Order: sequence, then C-alpha cells, then structure tokens
Amino acid sequence: MKKSQLTRLLLLIGAVSVFLYSCKKIILLLASISTATITNISSTGATSGGNITSDGGAAITSRGICWSTDQNPSVANSKTNDGAGVGTFSSTMGSLSPGTTYYVKAYAVNSVGTAYGTQVSFTTSAILSTLTTAAATSITSTSATSGGVITNDGGAAITARGVVWSHNPGPTLSDSKTTNGSGTGTFTSSLTGLTPGNTYYVKAYATNSVGTAYGNQITFTTTTTVPVLTTTDATSITTNTASCGGNISSDGGEVVYTRGVCWSTSQNPTTANSKVAIGGGTGSFNGSLTGLSPGTVYYARAYATNSIGTGYGNQISFSTLATLPVVTTTSLSNVTSTSFVSGGNVTTDGGSDVRARGVCWSTSTNPTVDNSKTTNGTGTGAFTSYVTGLTAGVTYYVRAYATNGVGTAYGAEFRANGLTHEINELVPESIIEELKRLGMPINTGNSPPIVNNIYNVSPLRLKGTNIPGDWALESRFNDVRIRFHSQNNTNLTIGYEDVSINYTTGAETGSSSGTAGYIVGSGNVFTAFLKVVSTRLSGEYADLVYVISGTLAGNGINNLNYSIFMLNNHGYSTVFIDNGQGRVFYDSDYFSEIRATLRSASLPTKSSSAISAPDVSERKK
Repeated sequence: MKKSQLTRLLLLIGAVSVFLYSCKKIILLLASISTATITNISSTGATSGGNITSDGGAAITSRGICWSTDQNPSVANSKTNDGAGVGTFSSTMGSLSPGTTYYVKAYAVNSVGTAYGTQVSFTTSAILSTLTTAAATSITSTSATSGGVITNDGGAAITARGVVWSHNPGPTLSDSKTTNGSGTGTFTSSLTGLTPGNTYYVKAYATNSVGTAYGNQITFTTTTTVPVLTTTDATSITTNTASCGGNISSDGGEVVYTRGVCWSTSQNPTTANSKVAIGGGTGSFNGSLTGLSPGTVYYARAYATNSIGTGYGNQISFSTLATLPVVTTTSLSNVTSTSFVSGGNVTTDGGSDVRARGVCWSTSTNPTVDNSKTTNGTGTGAFTSYVTGLTAGVTYYVRAYATNGVGTAYGAEFRANGLTHEINELVPESIIEELKRLGMPINTGNSPPIVNNIYNVSPLRLKGTNIPGDWALESRFNDVRIRFHSQNNTNLTIGYEDVSINYTTGAETGSSSGTAGYIVGSGNVFTAFLKVVSTRLSGEYADLVYVISGTLAGNGINNLNYSIFMLNNHGYSTVFIDNGQGRVFYDSDYFSEIRATLRSASLPTKSSSAISAPDVSERKK
C-alpha cells in the first residue's frame, strides 16, 4: 500500500472514532430507581428509601425520597437527601402529622435530570386530641358554665366532646359529664344539678378512635343558699292534732341548725306563725302539730334554717276532725215554783255549724234533747231560755245543749226546784231531799218577807232524825235564839247568827255564825238556807247547813221549823253528830216571838222539864 493511501486510511479511522465518541454522549439517560416499602410508621414519622440500579450514563449527584399529602410528590415538596451514587439507600421522614396519608417517591439526580421511583403511600398513626378547658362562669348554687377548645383532633375524627366534673380531683367520663357535639373548635357546657357550697373539679374532654383526651383541670365553688326541702303530707289527724314533717335534700352549703313545720289557717305559713322545731341537719323528720281547732283547714310547710336564711318546702293543707260543740249552762235566775230563766253560751262550734241550741230539762238527772227543751236559734254565742209551766214542788234538772254535724253537747247540770242557783250550790240536792224526808218544809219564791229580827225558838222539839239510836221524836232540846240580819231581796241573801240557851238556867251553851245565807219565799212564807260554823263554849266547832222555814206574823214567826245537817265535825265526833247526819226540829208552841236581845233570857222559859239534850248538834251520850 502506498504511503498516501495509508495516511488516508488512518485519517478515516480517526474521523470514525471521533464520530463514534460524539454519538455516545448524546444517549445519556436518567437514572433507573425504585422506591422502597414504607416501614417504621408512627404518628409523626416513617422509613422508606430507594434503589438506584443505573445512573443513566451520568453520575448520580443527589438521591433520597420526597413526599406530600398530595399525589405525585417531587423534590419541590418535602424530601430527604441521602448522598450520591447508585445502589440502595434508606430515608427517614419526620415531622409528619398524625393520622395523615402521605404519598412517597424515591428520587435520583444526574446530569440528565431527576428520576423518580414508583409512588407508594402510607398513613401515619392517629393520636389523642389536644384541647384546653374553659374557666367556669355563671356560677350559682346549683349550676355553672364551662366548656373547651379542641385545637387538634389527633388525626382521627372527634366523635364526642364536653366536660366532666367531680367533688374529687381528676374527673373522668365515669363521673358527671355533658355531651356537646363533635369535631374540633370551641364548645360551651352547662353543669347542672350541683350542690350548694361545694368545690368541683372540671376538665374538658374529647373522644376520637384512639381514646379520650382531657384538658387542663379547673376548680370552682358553688354559692351557698337556703336549704332545699319538701313537705310531707299530714297524717294521724284528730280534732286538735296532726303529724307532719319534711325531707331536706340539700343544706344549701351551710349547716342546718334548726328545722321543723310551721302552720296557719292562712296560706304560706312561716316561722312567724305556729311551729314545731324538730332538731337540725338534713334528711327526713316528722313532728306533732298541736293546739289545733276542730273542723278547721290548716296550711303547713316544712322549714329549715341555715346561716343564709330559712327555706320552706311545698305547702300542704289538711282539715282537722270536727267535734262536739262546747256549751256552758247559764245559772238559773228569776226562779219560781213553776218557772225559771236560764240559757247558755256556745263558746266553740267544734268545727261544724251549730244548727240547734237551747236548754233541756227533766225530773231525772242528765236531761237530753229527747226530754223537754227550748230552741233558741243557731250558731255560737250566748242565748237566753225562758222555761215555764213547771209543777210546783217538783225538782227538775236543767242543762244547755248545742247540736252540730257531729252530735249534741251539753253544759253543766243545774237543779230547778224553786230555789236559786246559789242555794243549790250552797245546799246539795241530796241534803235538801234528806231534810224533806225528815219532815222539813221547803218554801220557794223570789219575794220573801223581810225577817230581820231576833226570835226565840222555844220549846224546841225533835221532829225527824236520820241518826241511828237518836233521841225519840218530840224530845225537847235546848232553846235556840236566832237573829236574821242584812236581808237583801235583790239577790236574796241574808245574814244569820244564833245562841243555844239552857232553858232552865238561861245560860248560853253554844253559838253559831252564818258564813253564807240565802232566803226565798213569797208573801209571809219564807225559807232560809244557811251555812254556819257552830262553836261550843268549850271550843269545839263544826260546819253545818241550817234550813229554817216559817210564816212571818205580827211579833214573831208562826210554825217555825228548824233543821240542821252536819257537813264537817272536824273530828269532834264525841261532841257532835257524824258528818252526813241531820235533825229536823219545830217550835212546839208554833210561835217564835221576837226578842230584844240575843243573849239574855227571861226565866223560867216557857215550859220547864228535864233537859233531853243540851244542843241541837250534840251527839247523844
């Protein structure tokens, strides 16, 4: 080969080499890379990486992973930088948001550009939410307002929120709570049913799929108030009593130092009305309401008092049972042998209207409205009854009556025997009847003759006696000189005194002095009823009833009858007759003449014979 040809061949080979070298630079490629599986996923981080299997003909200057919450992340988003070159690498992602889905790609940078691996995705773990508790406001004795602010749901939806509270620190959902919707943000909660004067611990809460988170704890104290209580129904109701009480559910935050029940016939009673105190403290209590009026509507409330004031329960009402009326009998006046005036006073109707009232009478004790009666209107108050047409000489028993819806009540019983009430009080009916049985005449009327004078009763003989073994009838006793004085026919009173005189010697043997005396009669006929103290010269004394009847005539008294009845011999049983024994005497010449003086005798007196007994009240020896 010629040299020139050889030269041309070498130049051609060189040109081809240059051409081929130029073609190799034109086909540089992006790197080949894959994205590693996500591992070590937490709420804020995860691990991934990649594998660069080819640098594309150009050196890898940067590699790592990039991620975003949107698909197809690039190095313009969050990324790691994990060195250079081909091969595998590991990358750690941090500062992620909990419960969030992220999209990840591995990347590799060479002179051609940035290559990305396949996209993978993962979701960080959710956590408890983040929240704060609002301060308590609008605090009362039983309520308050609080709430909270949920600033982060922890990567899971908030399904419930509210506040929890307790008397103890660290309240949870197992304590009292509110429920105030869902989601994040601000909410308000109303705490109710609280106890006055108590300290409460409060936290806001928020629940997501991870669990329940609580805000910071706050405290507040409810205000104090009067106690809270209810009133129980009245039971055991009678005419003037009932039982009632209450139940204190809250002391108002202060100690209850007194409690009870108050009542009135007007609504809404207070402790200024009638009340019964029943201790202190909370809980149930019961007491007795006394001094009530029959057939009356009462209103009652339980009460409880603490340092704040007095609280009252609900008002209840009840009616006491009606009872018989209360009626008194007016003492008899204008008494004659056939008539009298009485009446009564209905002081209370027993809680039921009095529909009839008057007086009833009978010849037997305890008369009723089934016997003779008057009818004197209705209602309470005093009334007057006029009774006529009685039989002279007959004793009647009289009492007022009043009838209401429960029945008929009666007043005290009086005797209508032609004698005044005062006489019947002075001389019991049993004594009058006994003296009548022994032969003592009893006159009636309200216009007796004036008998003020001194009379000599002689000779005095025994007419009747109830003393076993007493002297024989017609036995003569010592003379008696009597003195009536101070007679007042307006109120039918009279004074009395006497002396006993030995009719053979004229010597005084004893005396009597009236402590009370009454006189009745009409025309010249009279009867005096006397309570006396009889005294012996030797000092013994006794209390007796004397009854003296007769007819005033000229210078004396005709047909004088003189009776005695022993009330109390004060233990002088060897001197005087026994208590309950009596004698009836008469002036056996049927005339008791007037004397000028009480204690001087004109001897010999009328008839002289052996003395049977020295004194009318003396025991037989």
